This record gives sequence, C-alpha cells and structure tokens, in this order.
Amino acid sequence: KRERIDVELQPRGSEPYKGLEFTSAGEAYEFYNAYAANLGFKVRIGQLFRSKNDGSITSRRFVCSKEGHQHPSRVGCGAFMRIQRQETGRWLVDRFQNEHNHELGLPVDASGRVKGFKEEASSVLENMDLVELNGGLSLVTRGRESRIGSDWYNELFEYFQARQADDMGFFYAVEMHNGRAMSVFWADARSRFSCTQFGDAVVFDTTYRKGGSYSVPLASFIGINHHRQPVLLGCALIAEESEESFTWVFQAWLRAMSGRHPVSIVADQDRSIQHSIAQVFPGIHHRFSAWQIKATEQENIGALLSMNPEFKYEYETCIFQSQTANEFEAAWNVLVNKYNLRKNTWLMEMYRMRKSWVPLHIRGTFFAGIPMDGSLKSYFGTILTSQTPLSEFLIRYEKALEQRREEERKEDFNSFNLQAVLHTKDPIEDQCRRLYTITMFQVFQKELLECYSFVGIKINVEGAISRYLVQKSGSGDERNTVAFNASSLNVSCSCKMFEFEGVLCRHALKVFQIMNIRELPSRYILHRWTKDAKYGILRDVDSGGASKDHKALMLWSLREEAKNYIEAGTASLERYKLAFEIMQEGRRNLCWQN
Repeated sequence: KRERIDVELQPRGSEPYKGLEFTSAGEAYEFYNAYAANLGFKVRIGQLFRSKNDGSITSRRFVCSKEGHQHPSRVGCGAFMRIQRQETGRWLVDRFQNEHNHELGLPVDASGRVKGFKEEASSVLENMDLVELNGGLSLVTRGRESRIGSDWYNELFEYFQARQADDMGFFYAVEMHNGRAMSVFWADARSRFSCTQFGDAVVFDTTYRKGGSYSVPLASFIGINHHRQPVLLGCALIAEESEESFTWVFQAWLRAMSGRHPVSIVADQDRSIQHSIAQVFPGIHHRFSAWQIKATEQENIGALLSMNPEFKYEYETCIFQSQTANEFEAAWNVLVNKYNLRKNTWLMEMYRMRKSWVPLHIRGTFFAGIPMDGSLKSYFGTILTSQTPLSEFLIRYEKALEQRREEERKEDFNSFNLQAVLHTKDPIEDQCRRLYTITMFQVFQKELLECYSFVGIKINVEGAISRYLVQKSGSGDERNTVAFNASSLNVSCSCKMFEFEGVLCRHALKVFQIMNIRELPSRYILHRWTKDAKYGILRDVDSGGASKDHKALMLWSLREEAKNYIEAGTASLERYKLAFEIMQEGRRNLCWQN
C-alpha cells in the first residue's frame, strides 16, 4: 500500500509561492487542498506534461474546480498551482495564480476540515499513480459529476431522435444518476449488424485519455472486419472516470448487441475498467492497451532500459521470445534476481497481471489478429480528436464514419470482382482464394508460401495423434511443435497463430503437406474472414420469431446488399440485363413463399 504522507493543514492566510518544494506530487496536492479549504474552494487535478524523451511526467497542474466550461458549475476560473519535477525527484512550484473569477465559499472549520480533508487526500493519494497514467483525470471525490456539458446532451439527443427516424435499428441509452444525465451510448444499425459477425474480438478505444485535457471524452467499441479493417461497434461519451460509468457503458453496449459477449477485449489497465469488464463480461480475456504499458514501463523502469542495454535485451527476450510458461517463469526469475528488482512494486504487479499483456499468455485467445504492439489505427483518425468542439463534433463524426464505411465497401467490391494471383498448384491455395476476402487470402497465402521453406520431422506418435517438429530449413532458430490427429484431421501448433488470428500457420500447413491433405477442413476457414462474412448472419434466427431488432438488421442488410448489387449491375449494359433478369426471378420466387 502506498505510504501515507501527512501534511499539516496550513494556517489561515498561508498560500503557495514560487519556489516552494515538495517531496512528491501527492504532498503538493495535499498542500494545495489545505490552502483551498482555508479559502473556501475545491480542487481538481488538471493538465500534466510528459518528457519527449522517456514519457515520464515532468509537470502537472492543480486547478480550481470551477476551471473550464464543460459543466454548468464551471465558469472558466483561472486559479491554479503548477509544479515541476526536479532532477532530484522533488517537485517545485513554478507557477501560481491566486485570483478567482467567482465568489468563494465559506472556509471549513478546523474540526471538520481535518477529518474530511484527510479522508479525501488519502483517496487521491491511493489513486495518484492511476491519475498519472491516465493523463490528468478530474477526480470526483464528493458525489458523481458529469464532465459532459448540458449543451452536449441537448445536441446529442436531437441527433439521436433524427437518426432513429431514418434508421429503425438505431440504439441509444443515457445513464441517469439522481435525475441527472451522465454517460451516453449509441450505435446505429450498421454497427449493431457488424457486431453479429465481428464482435468476437473488441477494442475499447479510449484514446482521448492519452492527453492531459480533452473536450470530448469519447470512447468507441471497435471490431476487426473480414478485410482486417477497424469497424465501429458503438460509441459512448464517458461522464466520469469511475467504475459505475464504465460498467454502465459496457452494459449498454451489451444490450445494443442483443447480449452477445465477445471472446476478448483490448482495453486500458485502469482498475475501474478492469473491474467493470470482469463484472459485465465474466470469463472474457482482457488484454491491456500496448500504449499504456509502454507509458508505465517508461515511468517505472525507463531509466534502466535506456542505460543498461543488457537488461533491455534480457527483459525483451523474456517478454517477447518465451514460448512456454516454464521458459517465461525461468527467464523472469533470472531477470528480477540478477538486477535486484524484487522490491520494484510496479514490476511485481505487472507479473501478477501477466496474462493480460505478455504475448505468451495472449496468443491462446482469439483476438482477430489485433497486433501485439497495439498498432491498430484509431477508427476516427485525425478527423475527430479529443479537442473537437461541440459545433463540429457530429459533422466530423459522420464524416469519419462515412469515410471508413466507404473503404469497407470498396474492399467488398474488390473481393467479389477481383481475383488474387495463385503462386502454387496446391489445391488448398485455390480453395482459400475462392472463400477468403482478398486481404485474408494474402495473409493465408504468405503462410502457405513460407511453409515450403520449412521441414517437418515426426517426433512422437500416440494413437491417432502424431507430433512433428517443424523448423526452417538450414536454421534452428524458428521451431515449433505441431500435433496432428489423422482420424479427425485436427491440427494444433505451439505458435498458436490459428487460436490468436484465425488463420492456419506455416507450421500446420507443412504438416498438411506431409500428410497429403488436399483440402482444408471447413473449421480452419473461419466464416468471419470470408467474402460472405456479412451475409447470412441472421441465418440462425428462428424464421417465425424474428424480433423487432432482427427485422431492423434484416432491413439494413438487404439495403446494403442492394447497393452492391446496383453498383455491379450498372457496370455495363450486359450486366444490367443480367441483373434485371435475376432480380425479376428473385421477386417471383419471393411471391411464391408462404
């Protein structure tokens, strides 16, 4: 547990001054809170700044609770205290503004001030590490307060109502607390439809939290479609950084998606997010965001990584090269003992949570190939940022949405109308070209071509199961073990590519070659990666019991297919005639259905 720092409440009239030193940021926060209590105002943790070299926090601001304009209670007050970290590790006041543009409250009396302030400061100190990771959050210590302004709610509700009039499947929900609106969630029919096929592996993108301040606390649920493009599964504005808010957002998303639980989720390491995910999605594999791990890594062992190349090599080898749990455990123990890191609390905590970030423990779960380094591009890119003003938010949001969806339509068209070039005479290659989208076929084709440079040696037989050691010809660096069941044609590789990505690896394909398998079993060509992934999604729904939601999704699905049909049918006069004949025949068949 973090060591408690006791700071005596300042006598009335005492105030910060330039050059005042503190042993920690937490001590400075306590001091400013005591000063604020004496004068009659409240404090929020404001903007922070990081070093461009190693990402460590170099400066932070504590501001009056009425700073800014995001909430009706805020009036743009300019009072603040800024502290800077010195080379010694101590913190120095380098700027201080004591003028408020509003009336101050009554000072807290001495007896009540000590107890209430100590409890509040203790709570903040316990969360100070979290605050530093998340880029200067506004901690709400007395009740719940939304950082979404009332003008935002009015604008959004008008937008939602207009969308529902045009889109039967449009869903939105508002979190209420004591009669006040808090977080907001929404998803259109396209997003809900996408989730039925691409909602198995999800990124909960809270990129807005990277910055020190933000106007739009936008979070988005992102999936990976059959072209390996990010696809939107829903959006939310987060009213406050609390377990209650995140839990509500996850529950709202789950309701919009008809209760379909994902297999995996990539989200921040934040404790409140961890707890919310465990509560709403029990049993799901929560993988931490790579950018956040890198940031905390720099804060806690950045100096050691930059100053000791040997440690950096051993650390990265342990994390990224371990193939088995035993290998990882052995390498980790050598590392922490050799460099005397047993007392590094961050490192010990990361070890405890290793199943949420170490590749070895992640590869066995389906993540749709979301890169380990977190290099998945933001869905909204630079069109929509954390600083986008209300007047432009919805316009930019719609622009980004249309841009992404147009990119998806182009890939759909290409996959149905273009053919990738075959590089072998292997019938498996032709089988996969017919089924996969162009992008996914290229992923598979790369593995198939690579398998020709590998050799497989049978090392063990137990009943119907044979085990092979598969390694690159002329090199022992890359080797994996493949288990093959001759009766069921099941195959499993120690590299776990199929489990993680849903595409067979070069090692498994080599064993299929050895066993002269000429066609892949259908279970190894995931429907979500095929050209038809978006169509026939509702085939498992009872034909007599389609709900209102299902009917809305069917309507959207038919409209989307009609757009593609019209585009293909107007490419030439011959295609138009064929398309018209097929459409007439289809209409006649529909009329004969009961």
